[in-house]
Amino acid sequence: MTRQEEIVLDFIGAYRESWPADLAAALMPLAEDAYYQIVVPTIAPVVGRDRILAEHVLMKRKSTEQRHDMKSWGSNGNTVFTERVDWSRRNGKWSSVPLVAVFELNDDGQIVAWREYLDLIHISRSHGMTADDLMQSLDLDGQGGVDV
Repeated sequence: MTRQEEIVLDFIGAYRESWPADLAAALMPLAEDAYYQIVVPTIAPVVGRDRILAEHVLMKRKSTEQRHDMKSWGSNGNTVFTERVDWSRRNGKWSSVPLVAVFELNDDGQIVAWREYLDLIHISRSHGMTADDLMQSLDLDGQGGVDV
């Protein structure tokens, strides 16, 4: 396993069984100016560790429980690819979220980019929502504001 793979797998591992008790601590492997794109290309990236933390706080409120099953990973230089199935519990119902996530790290081993590729229609339907309703509920444009 490469150093980059270890960093990413440790980072994602904090979310393996549930939401981390300390979300801010779990996000420390991210560079201060990292970006997170939850649905490529549909949803614009969230930029900055503090803003990513705010989005995770909001997601935790919406999906009260979550976990994941790692399927596979690989890397090329400072880029790490992962395949996993996330599970989220929303409105009392568990739904699967198959996805591929791509991470870019800087030479210091910090994650500078985190992109997730998934089927938004599948996920919204599994939650009993339209894709627009699901995107609105995530509030990724920051209009609803989240205090952390």
